[in-house]
Order: sequence, then structure tokens, then C-alpha cells
Amino acid sequence: MKTLKKERKQITRKRTILNFALVAIIGIGTGLFLGSWYSYAFLSNTIDYSGYTEDALLDNLDNTLKKATKLNNLSESDKQNWVSIAKQKGVSPKNLATYENVALAEYNLKNASSYKMYGTGKVETIANQTVYSVKYFDGNTYMFESISKGILTVADAFTMEKGGNTVTKIAGQNVSDTHADWTGTKTTISTTEFKANNGLLPSEVMAYLISSKTTKTSSGITETTGENNKKLYSFSLTLDPVSSVVNYVKQVKQTSGLSDYPTFDDITLNFTLDEDWNFVTFNLVENYRVPYGGLKPKCKGTLNYTFEINVPITLPAH
Repeated sequence: MKTLKKERKQITRKRTILNFALVAIIGIGTGLFLGSWYSYAFLSNTIDYSGYTEDALLDNLDNTLKKATKLNNLSESDKQNWVSIAKQKGVSPKNLATYENVALAEYNLKNASSYKMYGTGKVETIANQTVYSVKYFDGNTYMFESISKGILTVADAFTMEKGGNTVTKIAGQNVSDTHADWTGTKTTISTTEFKANNGLLPSEVMAYLISSKTTKTSSGITETTGENNKKLYSFSLTLDPVSSVVNYVKQVKQTSGLSDYPTFDDITLNFTLDEDWNFVTFNLVENYRVPYGGLKPKCKGTLNYTFEINVPITLPAH
């Protein structure tokens, strides 16, 4: 029996050495991509996201508002006027944690009369993809445009009425890097089904779950002076590559037409907020792997977002 166990250990060790040797040989002989493919396709485990829930991962927003306003109890009026209360008490973004500032800025955006969140970037992989993403709210309707061009061309828009319980998906036609005619096939489903399949609704702002439970590291918060002598606050944070993306992986799978969820290696976010906790810019770098044609190639995504808040917004024709 001891001899058999010893032989099994030797076989397991030999297989491990062979696997890593093949990674090295494939990488040297055909370039980084195939070496990476073998490593991730045969040596990596698929992540099970089913054990995570959004409610369990997010911080309690009322507690964050209480910290910002230094109030033990919050009325509805306090919640509506929390920024002025916080500023009267000398609280600024520098007095709060990075993830708390993001939650408060997201809360402000969700309560804005209108906004436009405009993003451009690219995904570097076997063949590069351009990425164009815009979220709109004109006071009545939410709309999300998503366009990606490269080895694949994917263009979809999603609309949802404020307070509505359905989402309409529209296929894009005559697609360019930053434009599509939203005149293609329309499909309408319930918000419940859309949330389950896509991770987040058109009315939701951040694809990532950002909280004390999903943040790995945070930078310091830098204060500068912007236009009209308004203070600006900049900071960065890195997210846990599993718990922070439990919604986002669903969106990436659906909008990219993938056979399975992507697997993230690391995520770095950079934010600039103004003194009223409004988003000014948001930049990200994410490294991940996607299942594609039986492979799991490495991808690097870089996206840069700018914001227009509480100004007249016109939705694209659809």
C-alpha cells in the first residue's frame, strides 16, 4: 500500500511538472497567447459566483449617510439635503473612505434629474476591440448604449422607463466605433428577468459592487481646485476580482455573446469627484480572461468615463 501511494504521488508530481513544462514550451514556441491559453484552459478552475449576493456585499447606505452628515437619525429631508448638511459640518470626501465616497456619488447620480455617463476605451487581446458605452437618463427614460468593434462587432441598446418593470433591447445597425442606428430588432422582457441575466438594469450606475467588503486596497485622497474654484477629490482603489464582479460578469457575458462568464485577475479604478460628491471622471483598468472558441485568452480593458449631471439630455433616436 505504501508503495502504491508513493507511486501515485510521483505520478501526480510528474503530471504537474509536465503541465507547467508544456506551458513554457508552448509559450516559447508559439508566443505568449498559446502558453496562456493552455495554462488557463487546463490548469485554472472556473469561478462559481452563485454563492455571492449583492445585498450581502454592499454596505448599508444609511450608515454611510449618517457618517457623512454626523447624524444619528436620518429623515427623508436629511437624505435629500445630505450634501449641504455634510458641508455645514465640515465634512468633505477626504474625511471618508474611498468606497464610501463612491457609494455617495452613486446615490447622488441615481437621484439626479438627468445625466449622461459617457465612456470610451479598448480591450486588448488576440485582436483589439474598441469599446463605446453611454448611459443616459433624461428624467423619464433610462438608456444604455453598448458598442464594441474589432474581431467581433456587437451593438445593443437597452431602454427602461422610470418606475417601469420592463426593459427593451434594441439591436444596432450601420455600426461604427461610436455610433449605431437603433432601428434593429426589439425584444422586451421583465426587469426581473433582465436583472437575472444581465446583472444590472439600465437605471443602475456602477457595474462593479464597490464596498468595504469588495475593496482590496485604497489610495489616499488628493484635493485640488477645479473650475469656478470648486474642490476636486481624486483617489484610486483596487477591487476583489471575484466578489466585486458578480453582476458585471453577467453583463459581459450577455453583451459580448460569450459561452460562459469571464474570470477577472485584477481591477483598478480611479475616480475624481467634486466637492458635492458628484462624479467628474472615472477610469478603469481590468485584466481578465474570456471563454472564446474553447480558449481562455487574456484580455486587458481600459475605459475612461466622463459625466454630465443635472443638465438637459437628449436620448439617441430609437
